[in-house]
Amino acid sequence: MNKQEIGEFLAPSRIAVIATINRNGTPQLTPNWYHYDGTLLTFITTKERVKYLNLQRDPRISLCIYAAPLAADYVVIRGKATVSDQDIWDQARAILQRYEEPAKVEQHLEQWKTQPRVLVTVTPDRISTRNR
Repeated sequence: MNKQEIGEFLAPSRIAVIATINRNGTPQLTPNWYHYDGTLLTFITTKERVKYLNLQRDPRISLCIYAAPLAADYVVIRGKATVSDQDIWDQARAILQRYEEPAKVEQHLEQWKTQPRVLVTVTPDRISTRNR
C-alpha cells in the first residue's frame, strides 16, 4: 500500500492492537482506539496502565490494525512513542468521535477528564502492510 492507501485503510474505526515491552522483555498487547492523521498515530491511555509504564521505560512500540473479520488485510506500524498529559483534550475528542455516537462524545470526554489520562503519539519508523 502507498501512503494514501494506508491512510484510507486506517480511516475507518478499527482497533489497534498495541505492543509494548514489559520489564522482563516479553511483549505486552492491548487493544485501543486511535487516530491517524497521515503521519502520526495517537491514542489515549491512563498512567495506571501497563503500556504507559512500559513506554515510560522504553518508548519502542508496535501496532497492528487489521480488517475484521479475516484479518487478511492489515497495517503494522513500528516506531517511538511520546507521552504527554498537557493539552490532550482536542486530540482525545478526535479519537472519541471516531468510535462513539455523536451524542455521547462530550459525556465520554468529561469522564476521561476525571482520570489520569495521557496522549500517546507514535512516530513511525516503519510501516508494513498486507493487502490481498
